[in-house]
Amino acid sequence: MSFSPETIDRIVANVLSQLSGSRPVQVAPSAAKLSTPASATPSVPARVVVAPSGEKVALSEAVITADKLEAIAIGATVQVGPKAIITPASQDVIRTRKLLIERQSQLQSKSNSTTETQKAASSVGSSLLIVVNNVKPLDQLWTEVSAQWTREFVACPDDAARLAAAEVSRGGASTVVILTEQTHRAACLANRNERVKAVAIRDAGDIRLIRKQLRVNTWCLDGTGKSYFELKNLFREMQSK
Repeated sequence: MSFSPETIDRIVANVLSQLSGSRPVQVAPSAAKLSTPASATPSVPARVVVAPSGEKVALSEAVITADKLEAIAIGATVQVGPKAIITPASQDVIRTRKLLIERQSQLQSKSNSTTETQKAASSVGSSLLIVVNNVKPLDQLWTEVSAQWTREFVACPDDAARLAAAEVSRGGASTVVILTEQTHRAACLANRNERVKAVAIRDAGDIRLIRKQLRVNTWCLDGTGKSYFELKNLFREMQSK
């Protein structure tokens, strides 16, 4: 004859109660029979998976919103369309998460359809304008120089410096102009790349003087207060060799 574990527990409890002269002891069910309600199971917080920084993420939306950018890893490069609209809230996310906005320009589209030889030839003499702080006279000038220049908009001088270094390093541009109020910061950060020779300038006289001493490929200019004619003269000087 065999007894179940529960039966043996009850027999032992009754024997002990008789020996001690006390009431039978209620024995708790075997641990094997205990079950924890699903609601009592402690919840494990969801694990947030962060992608490695420095990755490239392409967004095809016409309007880039803050919630889209908040899901992207800090320091990543975000590729958007040439006419994509970046909302004011998105600009704050770009700054806090140190994102680099990279617009797919017509120049990049054309280069993708050419051979390596053609790409190398087209990159010689190409000019890139990176705008951090836009000024109204530039919009008027752009209608005249857009055929010779590619224009990109970024959120801060740090992003401008990174984009300038990337384009100079890969041979995408031989002349880069960063339009920012923080010219010295942009030049300092861009010069961390050994291929970049960046300087901060104020007028055409600075350009001519610097050219006698350095082979500059990145010019950092504050367009605040400058007229259409001043900017036109500066762009002509910066692009000339």
